[in-house]
This record gives sequence, structure tokens and C-alpha cells, in this order.
Amino acid sequence: MNARGFTLVEWLIAMLIGVFLVGGGLSIFVASRATTEDAFDQSELQENGRIAMRMLTQDLKWAGFWGDYTGSPMATGQGVTLSTGSTVASSDDCLDNLGRGSLPPNVGTNRALWVTRIDNNKLTTASAFACIPVASRIANTDVISIKRLMGRPLTDANAAGNRFYLATTTQAAQMFKGGETIPTVGTMPARQLWEYQHVIYYLSPNATTNSPELRKRYLTANAGSVLIGGAMAEGIERLNVLFGVDDSQVPDGSIDRYVATTNVTEQEWSEGRVVAARVFVLVRSLQASLRYANNNTYQVGDISVSGNGDGFRRLLLETSVSLRNPAVISGGGS
Repeated sequence: MNARGFTLVEWLIAMLIGVFLVGGGLSIFVASRATTEDAFDQSELQENGRIAMRMLTQDLKWAGFWGDYTGSPMATGQGVTLSTGSTVASSDDCLDNLGRGSLPPNVGTNRALWVTRIDNNKLTTASAFACIPVASRIANTDVISIKRLMGRPLTDANAAGNRFYLATTTQAAQMFKGGETIPTVGTMPARQLWEYQHVIYYLSPNATTNSPELRKRYLTANAGSVLIGGAMAEGIERLNVLFGVDDSQVPDGSIDRYVATTNVTEQEWSEGRVVAARVFVLVRSLQASLRYANNNTYQVGDISVSGNGDGFRRLLLETSVSLRNPAVISGGGS
């Protein structure tokens, strides 16, 4: 039997074929990995954007919802009374540009909805919302303040937590905090009980990764405005709102124009002319990709944001919200 080995030429041919096979396999692997990374980033962008939009639109739709109370305005001494425990120290509260906090004031009215812009220097109108440290702000984004009653009417037993509550009838509203004596049906016939809440949405850089995220503050009875631990949604790079304004001589609820947050006047707030909101959210991937360069420009409301060639994928979301309670939102600038 004549056994013969491979010649040098045969070895070279075999090695060349092997190189082609390995190279093809590697190219398929790299392409598959890039596709998987892109799909993961897109899924991450959509999920974070969906969460942010859902929370924002849900609260915006119900801004100024005061249960069955139909009195106006929402201010103490005008159908609204506060218990002795219904107070929040200014140092624990989030005050707007008029110095009004979370609870119905005795001067002016309760702003159910108010939005301000954090400017390029991370400052706000008249130093509003000083509860948000400058280091925790992202420039050229909006801060949204919403006051409303939450969920469904409560039983007496369920109105005892670390919250403020509102007992309402069609003609009167009485605020009290959990643990205080609840207004009786005898003193307020057919009254209903609700949780009263003041929430504030804003964007902040993550303390560890510096990635932008949506944060939320909410109102408690014992500690005032409290920051919820952890992000509501990660990767939210921009949050900006355009407001639909009714310019009719006698307001009819129709939108005549959309304006940026910075261009809504105190008079338009006070006269109930802000009837709708267009919310823009720009979502950014949490990690930059070495194989991707973002050269796109995104129009986030009235602000343009450029990718500047970085490796972050982005997704721009937009939705319109009709403000259900423009009549009770009015009075905000008076």
C-alpha cells in the first residue's frame, strides 16, 4: 500500500480555503452582532420612551381634576378650607415663580398645571423650583408641575397615609392630612375622599453614569415634596412642551396656535387659554456604539438637538394631550 502525504501546494490550498471559511464566519458573526445591538438599542429606546410618555400624558390629562368639587378658583377662603395640619414648610416644598407651593394658597389660586424652562445656564424663571438642585438639572428642558386628585374616591380607612387628602362636595372642598380627623358626612353631606397630589417631572443626569433620566417628585404630608428614588425612565435626553393657546376674544376651547413654554404669558395661564399640550421626548441609548455615528438633528418642540456624530442612537417621540380641565387650570397667573 502506497501512503503519500499532502504536498506543499495542497496544504496552501487547504489553508486558503480555511481562511475564506473562517473569514466568512467572522463576517456573519460581526454582522449578526451589529444587528442584535441595533435591535436591542431600538427596543430599549422604545420602552423607555413609552414609559416616560405614559406617565406624563396620564398626569397632564388629569391636571386640575378636583373630584366632584365644581367651585372655582381652587383657593382657600373661596369654597376651600385647610385643616390645621395642612401645611408644608417653604424649605420642604417646591415653589413656583410666584412663590406658591403645593397646597391651595390664600392669595391667588392653585396652579393645577404650570411649566417652566431650565435655560442654558440651568436657571429657571424667578428661581422657580429651587427644590431641584442646579447640579441635578439638564439645560434647555422643561419642568412640569401638575396638581390633581388621584384615582378613585377612598374609604375613610384608606385616607390615613402619609399624604394630603381632599374631602369634596360640589360646593366645598376641605383638605386634611393622614392621621387628622376626617370631615364627617354630617358636616359634609355626600362628601367623597381623594388623595391630593402635586407631582413634578424633570430631567436629571444620573449621579453615577451621567446618563439623562426622567425624575419625579411627589407630595407627602410629613416631609413635603420628596424625590422618588431611582429614575422613572432612563435615557430621556430632552423633555419639551408646546402649548395650544386659544386666542379667541371669548375663549371657545379651540387651538389657534402652539407656543413654547417660555412664550406662554401669565395672562394666558390665568384666563384658561392654554387648552392643549404637545409633549416631545427625545430618548437616547444608554451606551454609545463604536460602529455608529449619529449625525441626525432632532426638532424637540422649539429646540433643535444635534447628534454631533456621537455613537448614541436616539428616538424622538411626540404626542398631543387635550387638557380636560382648562376651567379649573385657569387662574394660574392671577
